[in-house]
Amino acid sequence: MAAEQIFSVPFRFLMDGKFGGEQNRSPSRPLGLARFVGDTSNLLLKYLISDESRNNLDSQWPIVLFGPSGTGKTSLALTIISGLTERSDQEDEVIPFNQSKVESQLGKPIFLSALEFDRRFRSAIETDSVDDFRNKIIQSAGVIIDDVDRLENKTAAQAELVRVLDQMSAKNRPIVITMPSSPQLCNGLSSRLVSRLSLGLSLPVNPPGPEARLEIIGELASINQIKLSDDATQLLADRLQVTVPKLNHVFAQIKTSLAADANDRSEIIDASRLTKIFKKSASEVESLCHLIIKSVAKEFDLKVSDLKSNSRKQSIVMARGVSVYLSRELLGVSFLKIGSYLGNRDHSTIMHANRKIEKLISSDSDSNDTDSAIQSIVFKLKQELTEKFASQINFI
Repeated sequence: MAAEQIFSVPFRFLMDGKFGGEQNRSPSRPLGLARFVGDTSNLLLKYLISDESRNNLDSQWPIVLFGPSGTGKTSLALTIISGLTERSDQEDEVIPFNQSKVESQLGKPIFLSALEFDRRFRSAIETDSVDDFRNKIIQSAGVIIDDVDRLENKTAAQAELVRVLDQMSAKNRPIVITMPSSPQLCNGLSSRLVSRLSLGLSLPVNPPGPEARLEIIGELASINQIKLSDDATQLLADRLQVTVPKLNHVFAQIKTSLAADANDRSEIIDASRLTKIFKKSASEVESLCHLIIKSVAKEFDLKVSDLKSNSRKQSIVMARGVSVYLSRELLGVSFLKIGSYLGNRDHSTIMHANRKIEKLISSDSDSNDTDSAIQSIVFKLKQELTEKFASQINFI
C-alpha cells in the first residue's frame, strides 16, 4: 500500500546547453538520484508535473517552489522549464497575426541565481543597457531565478524583478522562483515583490517522507553497490529524516568504512552492523549533545549558561526540557549523561523534563498556543539538527 503513495519525477534536463545564464556552471547531474522521489508529503508536486497541470499553468506564473536546502527545488524548477520548452519545440510553429517571425523566436530558457540577477542588473545600469538586460529575460523561452531570498534588502533588484514578472506574465512566459520559505515569511523582501510572487502558484517542497526515504535509500544502496538488509534500510529511513544529499553522504560514510575489507562489499549489512559502523566515541557523543544544547538555547534566545543554571523561569525550564528530549531522540544519550551536561542535574529530574516534552509533543493539534509553539520549535530543531549531523547520529 505504501508503494501506491510514492511518485517519481524524472529530471528532464541533461545540461546539454539548453539553458542560458549560469546553468553551464551547474553539476552534470543532481547529487544522488536522477529523479525526484515523493510521497504524501509532496503530493501537490505530483500534480504540478502532470500533463493536466501543464495545460492549466498559463495563469499561474510565477511558480514559487519553497523549502529547505537539498529538497530538490532547483532540479524541479529545471525540469518544469525543460518540459515546457520541449513541448513548445514539438508544436507546429504558429505565428500570431500581430507578431512577426523574429518576435516569435524565443531564446534559450535562462537560469540565474538571485545574486547573479542582481549583479547583471547593476552592470546593465552602469552600461545604460537595462532594456537589453530586461528584454533578454522576457524574450527567453522560460526563466528560473534561484534563491530569491538572497535579494534581501537589494531594493533596486527587487523592483526590477517585479517589472520582469509583470512583463513575462503579460506575455505568458513561464518563470519559476525558488526560495527557502514561502514569500510571506521571507524577511527582507519588499511588500510589492511578496505580493507579486503571491499572485502565482506557491508550493512547498518538503524533505522526503517515510515512504519516499525507503525508496531513495534502496536506490542509493544500489547505486553505491551496498547490500542492505530490510531492517537496516528501515533503520536508516526511520533515523535519518533528511534530504537526498545528506542520505548520499551517509552512503559515502558506509563505503569508507567498508573500504578496509574488500570482502565486506559482498556481505549484506544488517541493522546491528550499521549500528557499529556509526557508533561514536563518548567524546563525540558529548560534542553532539553540546551542539544540541547550544542550538536549543539559540532558538529560545537564551544562553547555554541559562540552561545549566538553577533558574526555574518557565522559558528556561521549557528549553532545558527540549534539550533533554532532542538528546534522547537523536542521540540516545542516557539521562545520567544529559544531567551532567546540563549543570549536573539529577537523572530523575532529567527524566521528568523528558516526559513533559514527550507528552507535549504527542498532544493534539488543538492544544494551546504555547504548546503549539513548542511543538513547532521541536520539529524545526529536530529537522535542522538531523540535517546538520546526519551521518553522525548513533543508531541506538
